[in-house]
Amino acid sequence: MMATKGALVLEPNEWLLDPSDCPGFRGNEVVAQKQSGDIIHHTEYLFFNTPKRYALININDKVEEIVSRSGVQDGFAFVSAMHITAGVYINDAESGLLNDIAIWIESLAPFGQPYMHHATGEDNGDAHLKSYLTNPSLSAPITAGRLDFGTWQKIFYAEFDGQRRKRVMVKVTGIR
Repeated sequence: MMATKGALVLEPNEWLLDPSDCPGFRGNEVVAQKQSGDIIHHTEYLFFNTPKRYALININDKVEEIVSRSGVQDGFAFVSAMHITAGVYINDAESGLLNDIAIWIESLAPFGQPYMHHATGEDNGDAHLKSYLTNPSLSAPITAGRLDFGTWQKIFYAEFDGQRRKRVMVKVTGIR
């Protein structure tokens, strides 16, 4: 970390902070589409391999695409990180805020500490603690076939042990 005009800023090589794009996205797979009358249940996986160990990535557009493919007009999107060293959350897609979030998370669970988890041969104790600061999953409302958020709300994927294949599940359920 370095200081700029009194604010802490992460070194560019430490974290991948992307408020508008989805780097590391490797594709999606439709897992299930079930319909009974007007009720729809649709499940897809998003696959990632982030180029850095740590990343906060805006996946809102990817989730919106899944909602659109599902055909659900009124319901919920359930988003799950599916990994114990990753999380999902909803917040503003502003680069300064992403930097602040990353600094806050790093300050609470810094890399390179002698975590007891490392006695098992692992080196990602900080990643487990960092994921605890986000959410393993979230639910988002769908109205008129779109995510129904406030003006600045976006869905983010938080990766704390990246550079390998990971997946996020998006399960959309509701009525058409």
